[in-house]
Amino acid sequence: MATCANCGQQLDPEWKFCVFCGEPAIPGAIRPTAPAKPRINRLAIVALVLACIGGPFALIFGHLATGQIRLSGERGLAIARVATILGYVWLAVGVGLLIYLNVAH
Repeated sequence: MATCANCGQQLDPEWKFCVFCGEPAIPGAIRPTAPAKPRINRLAIVALVLACIGGPFALIFGHLATGQIRLSGERGLAIARVATILGYVWLAVGVGLLIYLNVAH
C-alpha cells in the first residue's frame, strides 16, 4: 500500500489526493477549481441605501434590482426585497403624513 510523500499516511489506491494533508497522491493530479460566486447586484445595494436614508425611491430601485437579479443570477435578492418593503413603508408614511397635514388644516 502506498504512503503519502508529504505526511507519511497510508493512501488508498483510488485516491487522487491524500485525505490527510491534501497533497497529490498520483503524479499530475489536478484539483478542480471552485466556481466563482456571482457578485451582489449593485442596484440592490443602492436600493438598500435609499431605504435606510428614508426614500420611497427604494421601492423603484428594489423592483428594478429584483428583475435584474432574476435575469442575471446575481446575488442580493434578499437585499432587494428588504429595500422594496422599506420603500413601501416609506411611501405609506409619506402618504399618511400628507393626509394628516391636509386634515389638520
